Amino acid sequence: MKKIESKLSISEIGNEKLNEPYEIIYADPRDEEIHLNFLKRAQINAHMARWFLDHEYNQLLWSDGIFELLEINPRKYGANFNNFLEVVHPDDRKIKNQIHEDLKTNKRPIEINYRLLFNDGRIKWINEICSTDFDSEGNPIRSYGTILDITKYKLAEENFRQKEEKFKSLIESIPSLIAIIQNDRFEFINRAGIRMLEENAQLQVKGMRISKFIPLKSRMNFNKKMKSVIHGQIESTFEEKMLRMNGYEFDAQVKLIRTTHNGSPAIQMIVNDITSQKKAEEALNAIGVRFQRLTNNLSEKENRLKELIETKNKFFSIIAHDLRSPFSSIIEFLEILLSQYDEFNDDERKNYLSLIEDDANRTLNLLDDLLEWSKVQAGTMPFQPQQQKLLPIVDYVSKNLDSAIYLKQLKLNYDIPDEFEIFADTKMLTTIFQNLISNAIKYSNAHGIITISAHSLNDQNEIMIADNGIGMNAETKNKLFHLKHQGSTPGTANEKGSGLGLILCKDFIEKHNGKIWVESELGMGSKFFFTLPNSFQP
Repeated sequence: MKKIESKLSISEIGNEKLNEPYEIIYADPRDEEIHLNFLKRAQINAHMARWFLDHEYNQLLWSDGIFELLEINPRKYGANFNNFLEVVHPDDRKIKNQIHEDLKTNKRPIEINYRLLFNDGRIKWINEICSTDFDSEGNPIRSYGTILDITKYKLAEENFRQKEEKFKSLIESIPSLIAIIQNDRFEFINRAGIRMLEENAQLQVKGMRISKFIPLKSRMNFNKKMKSVIHGQIESTFEEKMLRMNGYEFDAQVKLIRTTHNGSPAIQMIVNDITSQKKAEEALNAIGVRFQRLTNNLSEKENRLKELIETKNKFFSIIAHDLRSPFSSIIEFLEILLSQYDEFNDDERKNYLSLIEDDANRTLNLLDDLLEWSKVQAGTMPFQPQQQKLLPIVDYVSKNLDSAIYLKQLKLNYDIPDEFEIFADTKMLTTIFQNLISNAIKYSNAHGIITISAHSLNDQNEIMIADNGIGMNAETKNKLFHLKHQGSTPGTANEKGSGLGLILCKDFIEKHNGKIWVESELGMGSKFFFTLPNSFQP
């Protein structure tokens, strides 16, 4: 037997020797070369740290990578299992210990993932692959393995998991029924879909046949559409009767999209319950007929009634088109992700998720405007005007729009005295500034200037929001503030909008007995003015 008091670390053989606090016992000087040859067998990847354990002599060797991974000094600590175990996360030590024991009997390679925990709270994720050689009698001779820091992959995996959860939340938050159908059965359905088919939401719809929810009179047409889509023909959008579990029919708008599920052809189905819309349309049609009969000989009232009908139709158009379009876009992007998910890399997936997020945010903003507008029209919005300083409200709105201002590198000028006060409802006033300043940002060119000023005029307060952006022509100005002409020109950065914000401003200002108007020329910017009385008299 030959006893060597100190030993070179694996990566330093051939250089100066380092005294390390462990011993290596060799029966033959050639053992060192044998050990190194076995260690090379563990080098699966040049970037991996490596270890080798000789069971006969209880000899443990580490490559320098392990010392670096454990962040310990090889001059101070040797290759020691207990030194390693001290850095392993307490919750994972049992796993690490068990594998250490299993190596003595397990004749197949073992792969595990576990965590390292450092004193400053940092965590590293480790992937370890190890195996053991046995003699003819089944006794372990030597074990060897590779260790890889997979922290960045784990972080990426967690980031992807979070995005997947957001994606699932998005699907579940959409009020439409969204389902995957394969072989005439539901393979997936969101909670909104379950509620649509069964009010108590106790039904296990997954696995049930789609035909169970289609009336007999509608089944032929429905099946024809499904077969057409599954065979690769164009997507199909149509209206049809469907059934709830209680047997009641409802009017449904159905969109069928060809997709794949578990590698086989399937159909993605999106359903909107349009029963209320149908009833509303029928009611509107009936009202329209009655109005037409009543106003045949009353031209002034006839024009007014037509305008009311057009306004209501436009409102439903906003719901039917401006809300449907982004949802269609979201659904299309989701279909691409579902059908080609494994073909995309992370950047491509992030890009699609970003597009979905943009459409969802625009839809949410439109929903907020529609909700506010409907409350005003219904007279259910609280109206509580009070005397208050104007500057804090303008400052609050501006800070909320900081990112949009920054993206275009705009300059925001205030010409509002610190003590300037105004008599108005705080929530409505905030919404007015939110829409008018957003409008100015939208139509400003990069490095433009937006000015907000306020002054008293007799018993009125006059506020101006001005920009030096693209301006507008007379035709566009005349269409502002009218729901029947509602629409929005894309902004200088192709920002989209519904045009409902200005209508909401007009309603809020008139609620205060104020007025709003605009001065603008094409290419010369725009100035929006509005006045509010110093006191409110109903």
